[in-house]
Amino acid sequence: MSAPSRRPAFGWIVLLACFGGLGIGIARVATSLYSIELQATEFQLGLIAAAQSVGILFTSLPVGILVQRHGPFPLLCIGSLSCGLVYAVTPAMPSIWFLILCTTLVSVAMPMRFISLNTIFLQQTKALGAARAGWFRGAHMTGFLLVGPILGVFILERFRFSGAFLAIASTFLATFFAAFRAVDRHSRMPQSDGKRPVLGWKEIASQLRLLFVMPDLGRTSLYEFFTQSITSFFGFFIVVIALQNYRFSSHDAAMLLTLEGGTFVAALFLSGTLLNRWGTKRFYQLSFSLLAAALLLLAPQKGALLLWAASGLLGIGLGMVYIGNFITYAHLGETLGMGRVSGISGLIGPTGGFAGSLLGGWLGGLWGFQTLFLPMGLVCLLFLWQASRRRERGKAADSGEHGQACEMSRISSFEEGAT
Repeated sequence: MSAPSRRPAFGWIVLLACFGGLGIGIARVATSLYSIELQATEFQLGLIAAAQSVGILFTSLPVGILVQRHGPFPLLCIGSLSCGLVYAVTPAMPSIWFLILCTTLVSVAMPMRFISLNTIFLQQTKALGAARAGWFRGAHMTGFLLVGPILGVFILERFRFSGAFLAIASTFLATFFAAFRAVDRHSRMPQSDGKRPVLGWKEIASQLRLLFVMPDLGRTSLYEFFTQSITSFFGFFIVVIALQNYRFSSHDAAMLLTLEGGTFVAALFLSGTLLNRWGTKRFYQLSFSLLAAALLLLAPQKGALLLWAASGLLGIGLGMVYIGNFITYAHLGETLGMGRVSGISGLIGPTGGFAGSLLGGWLGGLWGFQTLFLPMGLVCLLFLWQASRRRERGKAADSGEHGQACEMSRISSFEEGAT
């Protein structure tokens, strides 16, 4: 039985989220520019890009199990201190291979931090409601997309790379100290079957199988995978599209990313109220409608004005889908365990981003980058149809205590078969 827990102050949780995004935002700028300073080859740049994801792909599920077993606080502290220490020593040896090593070590430790943060946010969603749930991610993405890169450039201009990496380390240290106010140190995650999960291959495999035996989890994870793929593809290739197809200046091309990031953050802060008012079905319908419209507007080369409008609309659609996914994950976490759900979402998101960059680069080289927005838009229309049918069929069957009892019975049967 879990110990009684206090309810952390909402402001401290938002501050924790802001610090969580700020360090990553600075690191994204500093790592890229530092690799150029060290005269990295194209192959080495590719290794750095891969190193940022490789650890996350391998450690997300195990970290989710550990969070479910021990609670988010110890993993958050260990992850924050580990990442901060690695970033602090990164400029100590001006070698591209040492940078690759440090980047890999950070990617291994980072899931302890962001999966713990995500678990905390999911836990608080039930108490705070959907209207304020987006504030967690909104504060995180404000630091990551808006404040972090600007602050990173400012620090680099005045204190060079040693100062920048120390600043990154200090944000991780700030996360460590903020955790003592924002997280209950003595809380334990409730277990669906009364037993704590044991870290091992069987438990990891059982987490993956949940994606196939739990329809809501699998469907939401599919939405998460696809939208993260869109985010990654747009974030990397829209600059190439703007420069090559529309003759934008470098500044104007970068402003498309700023516009998309700004509307995405605004949607995170504001759309939770709409979800409360409309319900999940209508909210997903509107989200995928906006997302499909944005992608279909991006596909044809019809003028720069359309490109600007579609970029802003894309940010709104992506932000709304994220809120819908976040609330669904929070509901699923009450049954499956918040740590398990956070581990799965922590794996699905980066995997989708990795696929968006890798497949986008390959297919874009064959058919053209802008052309790929068309099939993406058609997939969103398919999701729109699927969400409408699913909600109409399953709303009554999955509501109330009867629906939760059926869900628990399905999980128990699955776990008995897995062992």
